[in-house]
Amino acid sequence: MRVPLQLSQESLFGFLTSTRLPVVSSLSALIRWASLGLAVACLGYGSFCLLFVEQGLWAARLPWSGALPALAAAPLFFAAWVDWRHRRLQRAGTTLFVALFVLTILANWPRGSFSPAWYLHPVLALVATISLGVVPGLGLTLAAVLALLLAAQWQSMDGMTATQVTEHWVHTASLSAVTLASALAGAIVNRLVFMALMTAEAQRRKNFDASRALRHREKLLRHALRVETIGDLAGMVCHQLRNTFQVLMGHVTLAAMADDTERARRLTLMEETLQQTHPLLDQLMRMAHPDEGTNVACDLAAILRQFHEQARLVLPGSIQVTCETPESSPTVLLNPNGLIHVLWNLVINARQAIRGEGAITLRCASDAHQVWIDVVDTGCGMSKEVQLRIFDPYFTTKPPGQGTGLGLTAVDRFVRGSNGLVQVESEEGRGTMFRLRFPCAGESRVA
Repeated sequence: MRVPLQLSQESLFGFLTSTRLPVVSSLSALIRWASLGLAVACLGYGSFCLLFVEQGLWAARLPWSGALPALAAAPLFFAAWVDWRHRRLQRAGTTLFVALFVLTILANWPRGSFSPAWYLHPVLALVATISLGVVPGLGLTLAAVLALLLAAQWQSMDGMTATQVTEHWVHTASLSAVTLASALAGAIVNRLVFMALMTAEAQRRKNFDASRALRHREKLLRHALRVETIGDLAGMVCHQLRNTFQVLMGHVTLAAMADDTERARRLTLMEETLQQTHPLLDQLMRMAHPDEGTNVACDLAAILRQFHEQARLVLPGSIQVTCETPESSPTVLLNPNGLIHVLWNLVINARQAIRGEGAITLRCASDAHQVWIDVVDTGCGMSKEVQLRIFDPYFTTKPPGQGTGLGLTAVDRFVRGSNGLVQVESEEGRGTMFRLRFPCAGESRVA
């Protein structure tokens, strides 16, 4: 299969600008100040030749053939500097190479085709074609070759012998061929480099999109875990609120048949009952809030005591909830909202594992390096086979439609994300203990 050759004007300057890589700003600053430096140098040298050198406008005996090449290239260098300042990189690069070609052509013209400075053209042709693209680079190269041929024709009319003319044109043709070959090599390198950069950029964007999609799926999973926990918690809150409403109705009925003193006492009791149920609604709203907070230094003993007060109000009276914590514990770096979510997952699972009456114990302890929380229940327990799979996503022992198998997955991910560890001890018919271990604040930074 033959692939047709396609010329392209795609510039590496434009590609690097679109990627906004840090190296672009450094490269741009270097070329910008180089253009300004060349403009000032050419202007100064040209002025010096005009003012202090006899016949210094254009002469082969002078360095760079006098003032004309320098003064002709100086405005182009300055224009390239202005374009660089305004971030017109393609235009600035083209103007810079035009200035270099103008300077070398005018400097070499009086010296003839045997001037060593003509050998700068193959290098300029190669770099120009790589940097500017195939079409601009080849265009500048053809213009330089044409100038070389005109300079050779102008020199050949200056009283040369036939042998000298032959040698002169052989040298000119060879130099022109080398310049064109350099431009073609630059065109090939330009396409290869551009294709490699495009492939790398496409892979980078693909990785970025994949990472963004993964973060989006992770966010959806966290939302699903939260919704499941909120659903179970809302069911227990509604059950407790129904009991509360029955108590309130009893107070209202008895207050209607009593005197003013008894009514005042009943109103006080109703106010206390409502204040007891207010934290339940607050906790439900916090669980439903999408903001998951950030990692901060936390006292797990204080968090566990606060959670115990909320869980005691939500869980049914047939389940005894106790809390065993010290006055304080070493600080731990984690997200307190995430820890509350984890504790609700474990307590809800424990409540569902208890048939009838039972107990749930919350404990907090620590040593020199770690702080841990235990959630112990007197439920039905788990077999060894089930314990090996409880943290697998979507694994559940509940009947279809009553569990997603994501609750303990959320527990495991949160604890591991906090540099912690989850341990499970369970035996069928004798209950379960989940232990959440977290490193102390200093140990967490090391981890």
